[in-house]
Amino acid sequence: MKTILKILFICGIIVLTAFSCEKNSDESDKDDYLSGRIIKITCGGTVVQFIDTSQTIGETWNNYFVTPIVNYSNCVLVGTLSSGECSEGDTLYFNYRKVDSFTIGGPWCDIGGLPKTKIEITDLFNSKYFINEN
Repeated sequence: MKTILKILFICGIIVLTAFSCEKNSDESDKDDYLSGRIIKITCGGTVVQFIDTSQTIGETWNNYFVTPIVNYSNCVLVGTLSSGECSEGDTLYFNYRKVDSFTIGGPWCDIGGLPKTKIEITDLFNSKYFINEN
C-alpha cells in the first residue's frame, strides 16, 4: 500500500511539473525578434520605426507626407515588404541585416526624404507580410 501511494505521489508530481513548466511557445519565440512599426509605405520603400529596443539602429526621420510634420526616432527603410498586404501602423517582429542597397522587393522609385539607413528583413515572426525570396 505504501508503495502504491509513493508511485501515485511521484506520478502526481511529474504531471504537475510537466504542466507548470509548459511555456507559451509563441510568446517565447517572439522574444527572439526585434519589433518595428510600419510608419509609411511608399514606392521608394517602407519606413519602419524600431520599437521596444534600447539600441539605436536607425535614424530620426521627419514625415513630410503629413501636416503637421511628425518626427520619428530610430527609423529605417525596408525594401522587403509587400505593400499590398501590409498597412501603416502594423507592428512586425523580425530579424534583419543592414544593406547598402536593396536586392529583394524594391524600391521602385527614388522619391527622396526617406531614411538613409536601409535594412532587409531576413526573418519575420508569424506574419503574412514577408516575401521570402531566399
